[in-house]
Amino acid sequence: MNEKGKQLRTKAVIFDLDGTLVEFKLRVNDAKLKIISRLKELGFDPGNLSTEDSIQTIILKATNMNGATDITSYEIIKSEVFKIMEKFEFEAALAPSPRSDALKVLTSLKSMNVMVAVATNSCRKASLLTLQKCGMLTYVDAVVTRDDVKKIKPANDLLKKALSLLGTSPEETVYVGDSTYDIEAAKSIGIKSVAILGGIHSESMLVEKKPDFIIKSLTELLKIIQQ
Repeated sequence: MNEKGKQLRTKAVIFDLDGTLVEFKLRVNDAKLKIISRLKELGFDPGNLSTEDSIQTIILKATNMNGATDITSYEIIKSEVFKIMEKFEFEAALAPSPRSDALKVLTSLKSMNVMVAVATNSCRKASLLTLQKCGMLTYVDAVVTRDDVKKIKPANDLLKKALSLLGTSPEETVYVGDSTYDIEAAKSIGIKSVAILGGIHSESMLVEKKPDFIIKSLTELLKIIQQ
């Protein structure tokens, strides 16, 4: 029940982390350049890897080169990619900046008895460090990271895991993220998608993916879940 005693349709909110709950500081393009360079060294470059690709797409492209889709190649590539990503994720986690209204919104959700989860492509250690430094851990019921799933966003593995941990259905859940990958993941599993501006992807890119809502600040989310 919320403060007014009305039953909310939304029982849970799942948040992305970087660019959503905290300001986006991850040097993702630099990370992708290092990843592409490393995959070339290992002979896993199909010739069309791009910094415009998601990390998951880079992994799949490299694995599928020349028709090779074996599990061993996939795991080797994924390990190399995530090893590089981890360095950049910890760099960003050392001095994270929460969005100006993030703690206020998390506090409000707690008072409304709305469960909260974080679903991020980052590694668990860097994610927990970020949440801890920003004082957010106490408001979060579940944290799902790439260490917990086989595929990262735009695949929906992270969201499926979060739903399982929260014990909620897609219809009862809202997902908030700053990237097109977040929108794709939410739509593929039937979760209401809320795109927030000011993160990794531009407004035009987010609009193109047709999220259910686009917001400028996390405070606007409270009105959405009370509808």
